[in-house]
Amino acid sequence: MSESSRLTQLHARVVELARAQDPYAHIFAGREFRRDYVAGRTMVWSTLFKDMRDTTTRVLEIGSKEGRSALFWLEFFASAHLTCVDLFPEEDGGRFDRNLAAHGARLRKIAGTSIKALGLLREENAVFDFIYVDGSHQRDDVMIDCLGAWRLLRVGGVMLVDDYTWKPDNPDAERVAPAVDTFLAWHGDAEMILRSHQVAVRKRPA
Repeated sequence: MSESSRLTQLHARVVELARAQDPYAHIFAGREFRRDYVAGRTMVWSTLFKDMRDTTTRVLEIGSKEGRSALFWLEFFASAHLTCVDLFPEEDGGRFDRNLAAHGARLRKIAGTSIKALGLLREENAVFDFIYVDGSHQRDDVMIDCLGAWRLLRVGGVMLVDDYTWKPDNPDAERVAPAVDTFLAWHGDAEMILRSHQVAVRKRPA
């Protein structure tokens, strides 16, 4: 068995164990998914963001795929309206629509590039309490997403960036970490509250 196959099997086992322990597993039951990037994270998220659970009313997600994380945000932030941005290619977009069909009144779907969507939201004077950045993993795209999202985040709000440790052997231009590190170096108003595979920062007054 190749090293790649062993890692794939190990990941599948970890996901299986995480699902078995996930108190939010019921919200994904009966939905249509091909992959799972959320298992094992819901418990961390629910602990880390519990202090803002009841006060969060506006959530932005950049990179929604089939809608698994979107379902969690809508469940966890029960009073929130969620805006999802993604290219939504046909297969992912169709699954997203079916998986989120019950949440239409609390959901806005923006199909297109994040740079256009962030510009549109800026023109609308949109403000968010919580923003999840999980779109392109190319350094320059991540930087654009972080900078654009930060302008839309209210003081006291939280921005969560996924895959900080993703593919550490890739060139810098093809990794998330260099963009996040540069963003943090530029923004003294970003208070670190999590730094692991994901990075979460709270926006302090400038």
